[in-house]
Amino acid sequence: MPFRRFQKLGILTIISVLLAACTSSPNKTLQGTEQQDGKSNISTSLWLTEWSYEESLREVSSVIKDIDNIMLFTTYFNESGDFHHTENSDKLIESALMDQELSKKNLFITIVNDQFLNNGSIVQKNPELLEELLRSSLSRKEHIKQIVEYVRQYPVDGLEIDYENIPINLTEEFLAFTNELHNTLAKDNLSLRVLLEPGFPIEKHPLSNEVNYVVMGYNLHGYHSGPGPKADFAFLDSLADKFPNKNGNKEIALATGGFSWEGTKVAGLTDKQISDLVLKHEPDLQRDEKSGALSFVYYEKGKTIEVWYYDSTTLVLWSERLKQNGGYKNISIWRAGGLTEDTLEVFKQIKEN
Repeated sequence: MPFRRFQKLGILTIISVLLAACTSSPNKTLQGTEQQDGKSNISTSLWLTEWSYEESLREVSSVIKDIDNIMLFTTYFNESGDFHHTENSDKLIESALMDQELSKKNLFITIVNDQFLNNGSIVQKNPELLEELLRSSLSRKEHIKQIVEYVRQYPVDGLEIDYENIPINLTEEFLAFTNELHNTLAKDNLSLRVLLEPGFPIEKHPLSNEVNYVVMGYNLHGYHSGPGPKADFAFLDSLADKFPNKNGNKEIALATGGFSWEGTKVAGLTDKQISDLVLKHEPDLQRDEKSGALSFVYYEKGKTIEVWYYDSTTLVLWSERLKQNGGYKNISIWRAGGLTEDTLEVFKQIKEN
């Protein structure tokens, strides 16, 4: 599968200037597990998304001292199988690399198997693309070469793979790919993060003790279900049992925002959108004992709408549960863009608690 380098002169010039400084920063410790300033050794991570890159950058800058790892959610595929950037992808990467404080953190570029087709449509989490990339040792080798050539262009600390809807018959091939990619990136002193869906069949396909895995600890309720929290304590406990963190190479990702249900119509909401609804309707807020999540009902144009969401208290409760029940010391938050000041406080609270 051919590889085309991005030829944007501006970003390559910036990167060449920053390369020496960014890759050798003495302040960086991958995973952020060293105790500093009297705070706990919990590592915190946050995704910045290209579709809300300006908001993401503003939000992360306000809490940068309490964040260890930053993932730049920027990189997709085109119809030919080459890497694809949106216009905002380039802007987010450029801005992050130019920012003096952000560049001191552990920066990762995230590659996701969304595919942008020539007709303008997008196939999200395309399993057919993964079939092409992973089906043989030769295709995996070519894909790893493609990835390494791509990531070498940027003075980042690592790469994150977010390949979802993995065909069940390709599970072993996927693990072989991530193991090989981990070993290859290590030669360039680059770290690898691998996202896993909660349903990953770990019972039949054990994970490596060397690769860093991030399990998605959300979507218990959402577009696919009726009203309820994205996660609850029982769900998090089940993930801790299923993905034991004995070797310290696993973590659980938590999600911000929430969902609204109007009959069968489901909509995703950011923290700020939910905050606006609360201010407008002044509903009676209920905190669920089984999850720590908040919910409320409001009425608009004769319709009943139910909302479930998560504030900083919820996220702290979840992170403490994972630390106590599973020994997880790395907490990733999906995502920046539309976060309230209350939610942003969670990074400081996690560190101090």
